[in-house]
Amino acid sequence: MVSAALVGQVIQSYRLRKGMSQEVLSGLAGLDRTHYSKIERGLRSPTLDTLFKIAQALDIPPSDIVRQIEQQISEYPEP
Repeated sequence: MVSAALVGQVIQSYRLRKGMSQEVLSGLAGLDRTHYSKIERGLRSPTLDTLFKIAQALDIPPSDIVRQIEQQISEYPEP
C-alpha cells in the first residue's frame, strides 16, 4: 500500500521544482491551502480527482506523479 507520506513527498518535490508556494499551487488547483498542506505532510491522501487537479496546476501529466511514486517504491521498498 502506498503511504500518504510518500505521495505528499512526491507532490512537494514537483511543487518545489516549479518554484511554487503551497498557496499558489493550491489556488491554481482550486484547493483549500490547509487541505493541500495536509496532503504534502502525509496527513491526508488525495483523491484521484484532487491528484488530477494538482497535476494540472503543476502543468504535468498525472502519470508523472504516479510514475515517481512507483520509482520511489521500487528504490526504497517497505520492509
